[in-house]
Amino acid sequence: MYKNSNCIVCGAVLKGRQTRFCSTTCKNKHHQSYEAQKSRGLARKLKLVNAAGGCCTLCGYNKNLAALTFHHIDTDKKNFKLDMRSLSNRRLEVIRAEAKKCILVCQNCHAELHNPHLDLADLVP
Repeated sequence: MYKNSNCIVCGAVLKGRQTRFCSTTCKNKHHQSYEAQKSRGLARKLKLVNAAGGCCTLCGYNKNLAALTFHHIDTDKKNFKLDMRSLSNRRLEVIRAEAKKCILVCQNCHAELHNPHLDLADLVP
């Protein structure tokens, strides 16, 4: 049980069974703030990256979380992209199901997968 008797958003006195928020408006303001979505998205991405091996499946890169992305193996089965907005606003079971359709790659390998026609070895005269 929370010992705070005031709403953590607006400071209004809590009544009855209210424990942290005085209204759904305050609850939504707290949970849907930019900071809350950002931290929730980062935490979920870290869990997904660790579950996928923690490094690029093609080159082994593992230094920066922002440089690791999910590449859909079969784009016909892709329901949504696994970006920070999707990670912070969708249900975990839906996110995990989508992640199973992907491989973890770094930004460089991801660019090479999507643009094989731009390989410098093929472009240099």
